[in-house]
Amino acid sequence: MKKNKMLLGAVALAALLFSACNDVIQGTTEVTFPTETQTFTVSPSDTIMVTFTASSSWQLSSDAMWCRVDGLFLDTNGKAGEQSVAFVINADGHSVNESKANITLRMGNESGVIAVVTRTGITNAIVVGCDTLNYKHNQTVTIGTSGMQELVIRQSTFDINNLYITKNAEWFDVERVDTIITLSVKAEYLKYSQHSITDSIYLSDKDTPMLCLNVQYSGMDAQKVILQPSTQWALKVSSDGLTYKESLYETLYEAPVKSTITVLNDAYTLYYAIYDNTAGCVLVDTDSKQWFAVQDDKSGHVSISFDANEGGRRKAYVFVLPQALNDSLAGANTPIANMVSGLLFEKVEDKFEIKETSEQYLIAEFTQENALADFFSIQHGTELYEIDFTQETDAQWLEQTASHGVPANAVFRTQLEFGTSYNVNPKLSAEAWKPDVADGAHIELYGKDGQKYVAGYDYKAEPAMTEDDLYYYMQFQMYLEEDFVIYFIDDQGNHLKALVVEPIL
Repeated sequence: MKKNKMLLGAVALAALLFSACNDVIQGTTEVTFPTETQTFTVSPSDTIMVTFTASSSWQLSSDAMWCRVDGLFLDTNGKAGEQSVAFVINADGHSVNESKANITLRMGNESGVIAVVTRTGITNAIVVGCDTLNYKHNQTVTIGTSGMQELVIRQSTFDINNLYITKNAEWFDVERVDTIITLSVKAEYLKYSQHSITDSIYLSDKDTPMLCLNVQYSGMDAQKVILQPSTQWALKVSSDGLTYKESLYETLYEAPVKSTITVLNDAYTLYYAIYDNTAGCVLVDTDSKQWFAVQDDKSGHVSISFDANEGGRRKAYVFVLPQALNDSLAGANTPIANMVSGLLFEKVEDKFEIKETSEQYLIAEFTQENALADFFSIQHGTELYEIDFTQETDAQWLEQTASHGVPANAVFRTQLEFGTSYNVNPKLSAEAWKPDVADGAHIELYGKDGQKYVAGYDYKAEPAMTEDDLYYYMQFQMYLEEDFVIYFIDDQGNHLKALVVEPIL
């Protein structure tokens, strides 16, 4: 009997539980979410109302700290029915970038975003521009061919002493002085254009970003060249070609002469020229054998080395033209060499000289000493001066001196007074001169018409020796009114040097 009662009780309990579960299933309310997502565009301190109809108990939450329910909590909850929930917008993390918050409704085991809130970025917190343009957030600043761009801070809602400027690229520098921001391309990047939109500067008020500007560089002027060091004028190269010095200084440097060329995209062409006493500056074929050699790595690094010199003094030049400029000279009917000559040289008194406007393309001008000294030393009383090879001689004299076997680079020119005594030192080495005061090395004088003057009658010339040199004590008669030439001749009759003299009263 007791077992039967227990069995009946278990059956009744099972029936009751089944009935309860069936009631729950039959009574479950279907969850329904809003069919449209609400959108809001806000600024800090705004308040928005999110409305919806809940079909059951609900919970509402925001995924952003700056978008809070009632300004206090990130979520709230309630029962089924019409709902209206206030969200307050604050300034947490506010920057120049817009930010978004998703408001999610959860009912039972289901959830969905019912509202999207967009907080706009900071505007006009700082106004930066150049010329008449004010830049907007994420706008591009282009650095021009100069490699430098100045920006002006025109307005700021905060103390610019708290302004921090950062960058994310290596190829340019940023500097601010008061309200001026300077963007400058680093020297090693000047020749390359930069266009990456990810290269930017960031302006921040302490830790709060205020403005982002993209930076790009258009590259240097296609027809401009930068030389480092700048044009090396009047270098004097030793006769053995191993050393050189600047004309104004005595410091010796070991050859080769080195230069770094900066042009757009490392595109350039080298040109060589020599100085001819008759024609002046003349371009020479870069493929022909010269007394100097140029090594070029095609990336802007050039070095110039020199052969030993066993002849007379000689001068040469190395030029560089940006490829864009070189290409612009190419003509359909005119050889490029002629066009380049026209760009680099101009005729001055029947000789071609370097144009002032083309000096910017000159890498180096160098003169190599010959095995003999390449100047005359003249002393008048206590005054001592040198006659350098750069003293020019006209073509008629060069023709005459050439007929005596004197090369053009061993012909010099000066002015001397009548009736005045001079010590003239031809600066010839003892080995070449082989002086013998009694019978050997000597001098001869000729007029421009070829007339030979007589020693002791037309002029006085008394040889004398110092420890190292032979020189002549000389004096000229008044009637030698026209130019004349003095030849310095060794004991074998070779005319080694010539000095053209213009007599003056």
